[in-house]
Amino acid sequence: MTILDYMPLGLVFIIAVLAQVLFIEIGFRYGLARQGKQYKAQMAQVRAIMGASLGLLAFMLAFTFSMAQQNYDERTRAYMMEVSAIDLAFRGADLIKKDARADAKELLRKFAKLRLATTQAAKNADMEAVINMVRESEEIHDDLWSIAEISMEGSGDGEDTGIFAQSVLAMINAHDARLQNALFNRISPVIWLTLFAMALMSMLVMGYQAGLTGTRSSLATWVLAITFSSVMILITDLDRPNMTLFQMNQQLMIELDGRMEGIEK
Repeated sequence: MTILDYMPLGLVFIIAVLAQVLFIEIGFRYGLARQGKQYKAQMAQVRAIMGASLGLLAFMLAFTFSMAQQNYDERTRAYMMEVSAIDLAFRGADLIKKDARADAKELLRKFAKLRLATTQAAKNADMEAVINMVRESEEIHDDLWSIAEISMEGSGDGEDTGIFAQSVLAMINAHDARLQNALFNRISPVIWLTLFAMALMSMLVMGYQAGLTGTRSSLATWVLAITFSSVMILITDLDRPNMTLFQMNQQLMIELDGRMEGIEK
């Protein structure tokens, strides 16, 4: 977890915009103080540096966004795998020993509801609740695996009970993949620091260039700062476990939960 995970997305946006505008203003005032023939000769060089820095900043934003998007796609695939595994395990529970079927299905229903509650807690940025629910999910995995082991003992229909065991393993693998992508496959703090530093330095150079000319556009200043900050916010949200703008549709899990409840009625 990083400090960005605990900050409201709107606050991050405001800080990013104001910081960039501030550095543009600092550069502008410094440029005004350096007006003169000897500094006018630097204009072409400053423009070239400004273009290169803004281009490099755009490249870094695109690169970082690609990383965050790829991680989001991996989280979505893990979610789909988990829904499929729970569904298959619930159906496969009909093939295990009769005295274990009810317990297995009840655990699976509890797990689905817990998954939905975990998503809601993450949405509310209640990370302590999320951690507790993750631990409870792992305990359910252990209980389901114990049922699978017991059902496969002896000379019973091991081939049929193997379907349930394989489904439980698939649930565990999907769970691990979701945790890995949500909590550990994150954009490095070094990349974040480099990105913000590049943005501020680019704004500084742009402001300096405007100061040398003695003219600037307030509209252009705010539009540029808001544009770059908006992209940074998208990257931040994609990278956080508690996404706000980007949220995975939980309808599949909701429908699965409803089917599991309805099958028993």
